[in-house]
Order: sequence, then C-alpha cells, then structure tokens
Amino acid sequence: MKIIDNLLSSFDNDTIGFSARKLSGFFAVLVAIYITIKKVSEINVENLTIIWLIFAAICLGMITIQQVIEFKNGAKKDAE
Repeated sequence: MKIIDNLLSSFDNDTIGFSARKLSGFFAVLVAIYITIKKVSEINVENLTIIWLIFAAICLGMITIQQVIEFKNGAKKDAE
C-alpha cells in the first residue's frame, strides 16, 4: 500500500511521494516496452528502443537535448 500511497502523493505539490522525473522516465520505459513488443515490426525495433531510452534519459535528467544534438552531429569538445 505504501507504493500506491506514494504514487498518489506524487500528484500533490508536497515533498511526499515519488519525483516527477522518475515517474516520467518510468512511464516512458513502460510505454516503450509495450509499443516495441506489440506495435513495431522487427525491422525498426532497435531504432525505436534507442529513441525511447534517450527519451527516458532526458526525463531523468541524465542527459540534455544539447548533448543529444552534439552526439548526433558529431560535435567534439576542444581539449584545451
């Protein structure tokens, strides 16, 4: 019951409950699993999985949009 109470408390503005970043990342991964298993052809599974994991990492604050863009474009930081 504590998990359900914390989940419901997450929608309040109190410090009780889970954080919004963790909930966003968790639900992004759940949706990714469902869509990948049920709706995607085997050809696109790898690409879609990478996209969903990047979205979850952004939701959790592990990476930023700018880091994703720099990685995609091959931008390198100068080591000085």
